Amino acid sequence: MDLHVAQRRLPGGDLFEHRRTELEDAAINARLETERVDVTLPGTTAPRGHLHPVVQVQRDVERIFRTMGFKVTESPEIESEWVNFEALNFPPNHPARDMQDTFFTERGFLLRTHTSGNQIRTMMNSEPPLAVISSGKVYRCDSDATHSPMFFQMEGYVVGRDISMAHLKGTLQEFLTGLFGRKVKSRFRPSFFPFTEPSAEMDIETPWAEGQWMEILGCGMIHPNVLRNCGIDPEKWSGFAFGMGLDRVAMLRYGITNIRLLFENDLRFLSQF
Repeated sequence: MDLHVAQRRLPGGDLFEHRRTELEDAAINARLETERVDVTLPGTTAPRGHLHPVVQVQRDVERIFRTMGFKVTESPEIESEWVNFEALNFPPNHPARDMQDTFFTERGFLLRTHTSGNQIRTMMNSEPPLAVISSGKVYRCDSDATHSPMFFQMEGYVVGRDISMAHLKGTLQEFLTGLFGRKVKSRFRPSFFPFTEPSAEMDIETPWAEGQWMEILGCGMIHPNVLRNCGIDPEKWSGFAFGMGLDRVAMLRYGITNIRLLFENDLRFLSQF
């Protein structure tokens, strides 16, 4: 056939594009003849998100204390200096009030350094007996392998008739058994907190090294001055309080040795939980 005649018969006269289309169609038809789709193969699934390990611990701790009759409440992250310090029996010259330890805002407010302010708010607006826990973010100028400038804390307290250290120790031991699901070795050491007297710190044996101890919480009997500041007569009522860092509890529960791993948001780490 005359070339010029063939070009006239094709739209646009492009023999090259026509031939390329024919070859591509032939290749596709050949693949369809030789390849088959296995419809029995499982499909690919999208990765599913899950709760952060600290949130998992928070919910488990709340569940354990609920079974013991505690009520869960909340309090604001921005507190007045009176609620955060003065009502909790911190003297005016206490080191915790220094700028290097506390994030102050304007007009006498600050980012709460502990969840203990919930004690003040609840006791000022409720009549005893009380059994309350409260958790949330707290802020301190502190950062190393076991401390973070922002971390999660849980506060618990009981106010009633004839409450003693025996009630405190029994409650905390029951909590540890419920959280770790095993007999946990623990010990109490004398300590000092302005809002409790007597005061103690509770240590448990770490899961990654036998004979190595880590502090898990601070506790003690509520100071009479704190009760008075809330309008509760310490001659009639007594109580105990405890506070723990939920991040540190997560470290002990899952064998994490550096608290920074909890806040770096590395999915390779978080997906393990």
